[in-house]
Amino acid sequence: MPRRVGRPAREVSRVGLSTEPFTETLVVSDLHLGLKTARPRAVLETLERWRFARLVLLGDILHDGGFENLCNEAWRLLRRLRAIARDGDAELVWLAGNHDRHLAPAIRDLVGVEVGESYAWRSGGRRLVAVHGDDFDPTLPRRPSVARLIGLGYGWAMRRLSRDGDWPRRLDRWWSKRCGLHAFVAAGAAAWAGRHDADLVLCGHTHAPLARRFENVRPDRAPVTYVNAGSWVERRPSFLAVDPDGIRLIHAH
Repeated sequence: MPRRVGRPAREVSRVGLSTEPFTETLVVSDLHLGLKTARPRAVLETLERWRFARLVLLGDILHDGGFENLCNEAWRLLRRLRAIARDGDAELVWLAGNHDRHLAPAIRDLVGVEVGESYAWRSGGRRLVAVHGDDFDPTLPRRPSVARLIGLGYGWAMRRLSRDGDWPRRLDRWWSKRCGLHAFVAAGAAAWAGRHDADLVLCGHTHAPLARRFENVRPDRAPVTYVNAGSWVERRPSFLAVDPDGIRLIHAH
């Protein structure tokens, strides 16, 4: 089990919502629309407030149940995403997560965008790659049907056995900490990015915003920076603003 998660990445700044709402690439992850703890209104307000040239949805935008548990605000958010894809004012990138990978055909038909597994681009002379991060999670069942069944059970418990969805969320947080999930995903993602000659790798999946720098993961020994965007189902959601001069890890309220 990894004992540490790299070194702090000084090139990533942590800021609040007071930061200037302009960015080259806006990155949001793990909305889990359909769960009781999802915040579609807050996400929609963020998309309306910010100006961006590219929007990267970093996986698990929808929970396993698909569309049947979506509230009106979640549908409004999906319509906004469809408008972004249709109007071309910004590039829309939707990456698959372990909870919504099987919904890729429905997402394509509904939103008008193909769901990918990873995405790479250059900014400020650096090569960046984005991927959800579930491939680096050793605790996740390898059989998609089993993983989906667990996700469905989690959603059912949150809706039927919890008034506000808090105890399933706390249980999930405890399990992630207990098994060292954050360290596993960070180290695995950095090694994967190094093999793909990337300077930075952006992930979700763990629901924990984190920025770390890993040495000696590339043949030329140049470091790789791992940045986790966090999620929108924890008490303090977070997202990323990626620009040529750096990355802002933004904590919403």
